[in-house]
Amino acid sequence: MPSTRRLARKMSQAVGELSPGQVIIELGPGTGVCTRELLLMFPDNPIIAIEMNDHFATQLRRELPGVQILQGCASQLPQLLREHGIPLENVGAVVSGLPLLSLPRDITQAIIAAVVEVLPVGRPFIQFTYSTRAFSRLELTGLNPQPGRRVWMNLPPATVMPFTRH
Repeated sequence: MPSTRRLARKMSQAVGELSPGQVIIELGPGTGVCTRELLLMFPDNPIIAIEMNDHFATQLRRELPGVQILQGCASQLPQLLREHGIPLENVGAVVSGLPLLSLPRDITQAIIAAVVEVLPVGRPFIQFTYSTRAFSRLELTGLNPQPGRRVWMNLPPATVMPFTRH
């Protein structure tokens, strides 16, 4: 099931405060539910979405022309940003809708390492999960967990898990 707007709103709220111009990176925007919430909450911040699926990338480019859509794997995030001239020091937050628990473990760990590489110290990484217990088995080197928020009005219910880069 696609994520609900309530989940997208909780994820966007977890970003916290950003300076104008700080970039929000969204991993796995899919149909753009969270992207739309980010646009509403952060009109002064560029949003760069990393989408691997051709269909979703094409649809997002058509529906959300104000969002820069980069097509590729989130594990290649540092390279994608460099190739498009996006300075890593401008990254204000990374928001992920990727199904990290259902990906092969090595890909998941590569994605987390890529997030840590591009995220400045003190900035947030926001992920949601349907299983906090399974998520706790991942290596999250470089990230400090913050209190999560359960979103009951999502099918299935999800937990927004914020982390801070240390």
